[in-house]
Parts: sequence; structure tokens; C-alpha cells
Amino acid sequence: METAFAIAAESSIEELSIPLVAKSLDVGVTSIYWHVRNKSELLDAMTDRALRRSGLPAFTESDDWRESLKAHARGVRRTFLSDPVLTDLILIRGALSPLARRLGEQETQKAIANMIDSGLDEQTAHDTYSAVSELVRGSILLARLAQKHNAAQQRESADEDGFTSAPVPPDDRAFELLLTSLLASAAP
Repeated sequence: METAFAIAAESSIEELSIPLVAKSLDVGVTSIYWHVRNKSELLDAMTDRALRRSGLPAFTESDDWRESLKAHARGVRRTFLSDPVLTDLILIRGALSPLARRLGEQETQKAIANMIDSGLDEQTAHDTYSAVSELVRGSILLARLAQKHNAAQQRESADEDGFTSAPVPPDDRAFELLLTSLLASAAP
């Protein structure tokens, strides 16, 4: 499993393959198939392990649902931005294991319940949580795509002239502006 993570970190989960894992471990491909049946099963196992290790912040209930949701959104975004493999496994791949789905649903329900307890009607709570979730995911995906694009450009530049440019940091100001505006627009 660690070898698969190392390969994914060096390249991407798209380039990860059972034969590549076997080659890296200096074992036959059939040896890997004793542990996983196919790449999809390997990626599911990696997703579960990545989630357990990720330290994704749990939603913390408080009297101020906006501050709780804002802190949760920032924490989730920070966690994914710091772990490109986690981003690729969960947000780009999009196929969630039962564990990943269950954890996501628990956090969603906890946040929505806190919002309803604070006075929002159920529909507004669902809509607001969904909008924040989409903002967070979109922000992470845009940053990851920019990271992949920059990495490809750096490889091309390094091949051409030996010069590489610094990576572009995610746009925290735009994220904060959108998050604050979104939360301010929800009643009460």
C-alpha cells in the first residue's frame, strides 16, 4: 500500500497500475493480485487508508453555526490542499468507498442539524451546506488542476532550458470572500 501511495505522489493515481506497483516492489504482478483484485480495489483501499490518516476535521457544533461551518470549510480545504493524493482519490476519482461515504454523510448530517438547531429551516440548511461544500470542492479541484498544469509546464521548461518556476499558491482571498458572502446570505 505504501508503495502505491509513493507512486501516486510521484506521478498521479491515473498513472498508478498494478504492474507498476509490482515492479516497484520487485515482485511478480500475480503477487499483488493476492491482495487486491484490480486497480479499482487498490484505489478503494488507498482511499480508506488516506481518510484514516488525513486528519480531516470533524464538524464542531457551536451556537454560531456560521463560524462552525466556516471553520469546518477552511479545515477541509486546508487538509485536501496539503495532500494531492487524497484530493485525487476522493475528489477527482469521485468513487467513494462505503467508509468514505459514511464519514461524509455523518459530517453533513451533524452540520445540518446544528444549522437547524440554530434557527435555519431544513431547506435553507441543506442548500447552504451544499453551497459551502461545492465551494470547498471547487476551490480544491481548481487548485489541484493548476498544480498538475504547473507541474507539466515545469517538466517541459526543465527539459527545454533547465529552469523551473515556483508553484502558484491557491487563491485564499477569493475563497474567503466567497465563503463569507455565501454564509452572510443565509438567513437567520
